[in-house]
Amino acid sequence: MKRHGFATDNALVENGEYDVGSPTVQELLQCKDDNNKWDFVVMNDHTQAPARQSTREELQSTLLQHYVPLITSNNPKATIIFVETAAYRLQGINNSQDLGTTSQFQQKVREGIQSYIQVLQHDNKTTTISVQMAPVGTAFLHVHNDNYELWEKLFDPWDNFHPSPTGTFLQGCVLYCTMFGTALPPTCPRTKEEIAALWKDARMMHPKKKGKDGVELPNVSEVEYLMNVAWDVCQMEKSSSSSSKL
Repeated sequence: MKRHGFATDNALVENGEYDVGSPTVQELLQCKDDNNKWDFVVMNDHTQAPARQSTREELQSTLLQHYVPLITSNNPKATIIFVETAAYRLQGINNSQDLGTTSQFQQKVREGIQSYIQVLQHDNKTTTISVQMAPVGTAFLHVHNDNYELWEKLFDPWDNFHPSPTGTFLQGCVLYCTMFGTALPPTCPRTKEEIAALWKDARMMHPKKKGKDGVELPNVSEVEYLMNVAWDVCQMEKSSSSSSKL
């Protein structure tokens, strides 16, 4: 692809064009050899889709008919992780007026993701699949209720619904805790330099333009806080999931 406003020099390839890393599902999952098998398959939907019953049901069917066969053909023991994406920072944007407040919108997303998990665990007749939810949106909501100013910083300041670097860091922490069932390790970034290094190889970032600086990175205290939020929320999610199975 030709360069667009978000591609960084890290995306530059030999022919002078830019690869921002967007292969098809088939290219990602087709198993060419044993080294190409996935232990985890992380999936996220357009945030509004699981929040509405009609689109929710459409994806449930798509999961069973298309995604499950593709994933299990790659690795029958793979764990599917659905990302519970976050409700938007600004209420009503992107035709989301009917989804309510931040808390109401988030609850609808959560219910939709839970329905995907239920379908794969109970309506899938071909194979037993390990499925989990990464409660990213729940973690965002926790920050919303506990530190509103930081919650606003979790979103891209240009569109107010995609995650910013700070929001992306929280999402990464939640994914880690979900996948491995442990808190973040001591090797996680603890200094300003270590935090900046997380983005040094990024292929897409907001550029500095129109007199504005690029998107702000999280600081040391925010990183510490967000790692703790991720672990606390994932522990609560694990406890809730275990209770629902009783």
